[in-house]
Amino acid sequence: MPTRGHHDDYDRAATQRCERALVTLLGDLGPWRERIYLVGGLAPRYLVGSLPAGAEPHVGTTDVDLVVGVALGEDEPETYRTLHTNLIRSGFRQATPSFAWQRSVDGLTVTVEFLCETDAVPAGDIFRPREGTGSRLAAFNVRGALLARDDFVEVTIEGERLDDGGMSRVDLRIANVLPYVTLKILAFQDRHQNKDAYDLVYTLLNAPNGPRAAGERARSSPVRNDERVAEALELLGERFADTDQDGPASYARFLAAPDAVDDEAARLRQQAVATIRAFLRGRGSLNGPSPTEEAEPSIQPEEREGSSTLLLSRTLSRSAGHRARVRRSPWRRCG
Repeated sequence: MPTRGHHDDYDRAATQRCERALVTLLGDLGPWRERIYLVGGLAPRYLVGSLPAGAEPHVGTTDVDLVVGVALGEDEPETYRTLHTNLIRSGFRQATPSFAWQRSVDGLTVTVEFLCETDAVPAGDIFRPREGTGSRLAAFNVRGALLARDDFVEVTIEGERLDDGGMSRVDLRIANVLPYVTLKILAFQDRHQNKDAYDLVYTLLNAPNGPRAAGERARSSPVRNDERVAEALELLGERFADTDQDGPASYARFLAAPDAVDDEAARLRQQAVATIRAFLRGRGSLNGPSPTEEAEPSIQPEEREGSSTLLLSRTLSRSAGHRARVRRSPWRRCG
């Protein structure tokens, strides 16, 4: 898949097709749905919820990244057989690499990618089910992927199934902010894509009550003391330490117009640094001026019009994976 390095490379229609694919794929999983967790570029809209005044909707995504929350091909092979059956039934075909599945939706290729975390193969390798599982499903081994299993947000989404299947509603688990930040900064470090920096800053900048509040909530995350999180937060501080670093530069490149003046790129870099610093201070991971001495980053993007095909409901915090459920009305500005 070609690298998409600027916000103009994304559009609302592509994201809506990805959401329809997700509703279709998960709609027939039954209880196995509770072993699947959404990460990647489709997650920010659910994590952010209602946007602050003046904030732009998230640009969306062109693929769907799903973490499989059990050891592939070991304890519960039925999960993978059911996923494989649903992929075929929904018109998806295995692509290259083998953890990716694709199909055409209204003339656009939608990609679903499966991720896992296991010691059976090195991080960055593809893990395949053992012989006899009856499934050709594979998953990309990503360090930190299973953090989503311990700290997630559960939402109910409603949308139109593919192939004129009518409206349907499914429950979906999404990596919560701390696991999401961990996965995003590790991904950015590995591939330095502008979109990763954008997803990361956008999610924190537009979090309920701002990035500092997001950091404060992260203090109670079940994964707050995990060594993978500690490593990721240290890396986050380094990559966004000041406006000369690659994190703010990638964020600015993603959002700035090609003919933008230097002041616009500089403002975006500063916004990225201020957002990450506020989050880390709230989390207690950064020394320096007290929260009252440093202003919260401002939100100054243009408002976009439009509405989404999905309705959402999120649920309030309870343990068993630190679920949060928050109900809200049909979202017109969440991306």
